[in-house]
Amino acid sequence: MKVYLLDDHSLFSKSLEIAFQSKRISISSFIEPSSLFSRMESARPDIVILDIHIGEFNGFDISKEVLEKFPSQKIVFLSGFDLIEYKNEAIKSGAWAILNKNLTIEDLHDNLIKVYNGTNLLPNSINSIDLLTEREKEILKLAAEGITQQRIADCLHISRRTVNNHLLSVYDKLDVNSTVSAIIQAIELGIIRVKGY
Repeated sequence: MKVYLLDDHSLFSKSLEIAFQSKRISISSFIEPSSLFSRMESARPDIVILDIHIGEFNGFDISKEVLEKFPSQKIVFLSGFDLIEYKNEAIKSGAWAILNKNLTIEDLHDNLIKVYNGTNLLPNSINSIDLLTEREKEILKLAAEGITQQRIADCLHISRRTVNNHLLSVYDKLDVNSTVSAIIQAIELGIIRVKGY
């Protein structure tokens, strides 16, 4: 199996190359998207593995370029963060898997074999936990910044009752019973971003 890996962490990439030599998987690593595309023009891999953050580049954007040029290419994302947001982006991008960098070599090998053999490891639809509306996300983010419900209402030109109703809907979707719990859950899942996190 031939695998191309795009990751700007040279030590990590080299470690994978060495680890897979004994497993009959040939990994060629790249740190620049241009080098990856140049190689793919002459020799296509079975799987392309993309880090999500590659210096100034975004792996999801790169995957779109790959699939525009090579529509049948199998793409797998690697990430050190297990965020719902990343899983949803991977699904939308047409990837076959998103795998955590903390996997053992054996588990990573097994998952790559599954993809190679035609098994898509991602669900068919976006996780329902990310179905917060834009307004719900907006209100939750403001609450995370310490703004009271009344001030949120004034800022968004809606009633305090409407703010509260939105928060109750968030509690239900995230299966929590307080604003603090909802904020913590949303940050951990990557649903909202707050300064300092």
